[in-house]
Amino acid sequence: MPDRIELAPGQIETLIHTAALEDLRHETPAADRERSLGQAATALDALCGLADREGADGVWDVLHELDRAQMLAFTTFAVVELSRTAFSARGEHID
Repeated sequence: MPDRIELAPGQIETLIHTAALEDLRHETPAADRERSLGQAATALDALCGLADREGADGVWDVLHELDRAQMLAFTTFAVVELSRTAFSARGEHID
């Protein structure tokens, strides 16, 4: 398993909040978009690390603190990013 970023749940929540994915628009400047997506990617990596350490309950505790727009934006980002990995929806490695 790759090394994961280790952050406390509150730090992950802050990263998701400050990434502000829900505010991205077509006209968002490229530099702002890259900053936002980079923060979200860091938060996702840290959230995966939290899942490894604490299981789903730790992840749900973080996601519970997001408002609806933040939750939809971040989980949409997460689904897209995770769909690019070498793991299927059932958690089995794809060869």
